[in-house]
Amino acid sequence: MAEAADPTRPDTPVSSALPTRPDTPVSSAPTRPDTPVSPALPTRPAPPVRVGALLREAITGELAGGLLGPRGPLLAAAVTVLYVVAAMVLAADDVAVSLAILPLVLTALTMPAAQGLVVALVTAATVVVSHVIVETHVLSALEIVELLAFAVVSLALRLVVVRLSHGRAEIDRVAADLGAMGAQVDEARESTERWVAQLEVAQRAAARMAGRASVGDVAETVVDEVRAIVDYHACRVYVVAEPDDLVPIVAAGDNGYETIGLEELRLKVGEGFSGWVAANGRPLLVPDANADPRGVTIPGTDEVEESMLVVPMRYDERVTGVITLSKLGLRQFDLADVRILSILADQAATAIESARAISASADLADDLRRIADMSSALSRSLDPRQVADLIAQHVGHAFEADECAISSWDRAGDRLLTRGYWPPERIEGQELVFALAGFPETRRVLETQALAMVDTFDPAADPAEVALLRRHGQRSLVMIPLVAKGETIGLVELCFVGPLHLEARRLDLVRAMANEAAMALGNAQLYETTRALADRDPLTGFFNHRYLHERLGEEILRAQRSGTPLALLMIDLDDFKLVNDTLGHIFGDEVLRWSAEQIRGALRGSDVAARYGGDEFAVILPDTPAPGAREVGERIVAALHDHPYQAEGRGPVPVGASIGVASFPADGRSAQALIAGADAALYRVKGFGGRGVEGRVRRRLAPTARRAG
Repeated sequence: MAEAADPTRPDTPVSSALPTRPDTPVSSAPTRPDTPVSPALPTRPAPPVRVGALLREAITGELAGGLLGPRGPLLAAAVTVLYVVAAMVLAADDVAVSLAILPLVLTALTMPAAQGLVVALVTAATVVVSHVIVETHVLSALEIVELLAFAVVSLALRLVVVRLSHGRAEIDRVAADLGAMGAQVDEARESTERWVAQLEVAQRAAARMAGRASVGDVAETVVDEVRAIVDYHACRVYVVAEPDDLVPIVAAGDNGYETIGLEELRLKVGEGFSGWVAANGRPLLVPDANADPRGVTIPGTDEVEESMLVVPMRYDERVTGVITLSKLGLRQFDLADVRILSILADQAATAIESARAISASADLADDLRRIADMSSALSRSLDPRQVADLIAQHVGHAFEADECAISSWDRAGDRLLTRGYWPPERIEGQELVFALAGFPETRRVLETQALAMVDTFDPAADPAEVALLRRHGQRSLVMIPLVAKGETIGLVELCFVGPLHLEARRLDLVRAMANEAAMALGNAQLYETTRALADRDPLTGFFNHRYLHERLGEEILRAQRSGTPLALLMIDLDDFKLVNDTLGHIFGDEVLRWSAEQIRGALRGSDVAARYGGDEFAVILPDTPAPGAREVGERIVAALHDHPYQAEGRGPVPVGASIGVASFPADGRSAQALIAGADAALYRVKGFGGRGVEGRVRRRLAPTARRAG
């Protein structure tokens, strides 16, 4: 099978040109004055003059004797009266034009010229009255043509009868002319009816195509409607895609094309008959596809005798696609097919552009909805991790990625910190911290704020990124920088198991979502930083008194719901007032800072340390029973005792601590109750000389003389 379509000849586009003869001047020979001039020969009159003479002869010529004798005019008059009555009575059946031939012909054959003219006028008036008054509509073009044809026939018959006296040869010639005229009338009528039917189908097709919302639906409608106009064995609809591709949208028929994958039918503009039409914007009528060198054979198909017809789809003076028809056999299409298919193709082009506009509007609405949904979700939280997880979820869903990671850029540490992941269950086993050293493509995205795509099948791809993708069973990656107020704060990474298929519109959407995400993540990080400054003690870095009460209330609620243990330590540095009074408050601040570090070193990452006030600290121990809390307190006392504070130029300064322990719910069910219980235990330790841990059971570590503190 060939992919083709041509004009009347394989190598000629459809065109019509009438041959012209060069104007030739009429030469004139000089005449000698003494040469006698021969008499001029008679010349035939011009055609208009001859036609006028024939009309006058047919209208005014009198019959030597009617065909029916003296009774002929009476019969003609009777038929005329019957015709008038029938035309009026049967006006609803529209017989006036069809029966007009009877009085006209009888009059032409039997009546004198004056009477015949009267009957003709009566007949014409009857037709007009039956249509305008009775049927309330005017004559159609086809009926006017038919009525004129009857008049011509009548005049011709009369002319024949008038000229009977001129000889049998003249009668035979006139009869032949009359027969030819009738055949032409029939042919014209048949052609007109066919053209009207095709236009009606094209109009119906345009209405159907206009209601389609997608390019594929329009193409399917084209395939259906073309068959009602032009008989074919296969029909394909292509659209032009940037930069120079001719993409098949639908292929249908019964000669094997329907079994071929659309991708195999894909062409370049200029390739094959369809590509030629797309490039030149002119239809092709190909009587023999195999004889035209512009055709290309589709792989896997046989060369058969085939005709093809290809027309362009035009919109706004540009070719947007083509319609290609093929039919087995030679010379199966004609110029009439070209004409009607071209009309339908232009209507299809308009419908396709409308469908594209509708689709683009729907896509834009969908994109805006996605951005709005993400913005709405992000506005509900200022927790950076929750915000990052929401960003990963919405961006991953929008682009149908297999995984999506949201990272923040730690410039000081030259690394990326994973903040959010989607799907969340796949974060297990993932590296949450990535050093940028060795990943130049990632660094380029962060520094230049440019989007980057990586495909493991691309030999030019960053080897480090390729190795990382293959290690996780992925093929492709899209990296989009998160930019807030002109500064890169992080990265969106979309991971795909298969190849990338992101068109320009999708890339615009991912940039828009990344910008929205960057603002949300930047606000969350700013809130976290501000909250940290508001919640933390600037000297020790521990949480402050206010935060301790809020967090302790939250942990009590969590312990109530989950049934897990909870403990609280209250810590007071022994004899710290003596340090301030003896060595000064600046030195005392250094001792406090050092003490906080010793306490922090004895805690878990989930423990919450706070500076309660002055030289007092508190530690919330989630998921920790009272014995475990006492062990933590003992580690703190031991750390302070075993490593005295050493200042430059001074001797070691021993620091001790008294620690009280309270547990939930044994020592209280509210934050105030737990603090009061731990504080009471602390003062019991103080009463026994300090440097110890006490809850319900008191434990001493390093006995020393009791001093005020």
